Amino acid sequence: MCGRPAGWCQVHHIEYWTDGGPTDLTNSALVCGRCHRSIHHGDWEVVLGDDGHPQAIPPAAVDPHRQPIPSYHRRRQRTA
Repeated sequence: MCGRPAGWCQVHHIEYWTDGGPTDLTNSALVCGRCHRSIHHGDWEVVLGDDGHPQAIPPAAVDPHRQPIPSYHRRRQRTA
């Protein structure tokens, strides 16, 4: 979500492991500790986009329409 290096990140289960979500790459996203807490204890969500990459969904207080935000590195990619 914020762009921290992978070495500073934790694996987040998109469908929570405690709810039966699988422990595999198709159900995971790397997030820093702060972002991870925002997901688990705040109103942020993470989903996989149509391109198979994680997207963050902000709480209604941040975006009333809750539009998905591509991962930090997907936003930073150069266009050809």
